[in-house]
Amino acid sequence: MAYTKADLEMAERHIAQGKRHIREQVDRIELLRSGGHATEKAEDLLRLFLDTLAQHERHRDLISEELKAT
Repeated sequence: MAYTKADLEMAERHIAQGKRHIREQVDRIELLRSGGHATEKAEDLLRLFLDTLAQHERHRDLISEELKAT
């Protein structure tokens, strides 16, 4: 697949958005804990966010490498 600079920019936006989601989810978990609430489901979602972020970062790196090669 031929990637463009726009693809790289989109991947960077996805990474930034993912990092925001992670920060917000960590804050939610802390709030739940401080209120004595269960956090298992919130922690599961955080793990999903972290996995998704890693996928976005790998994709960004792939795009970046391809753009450097052209």
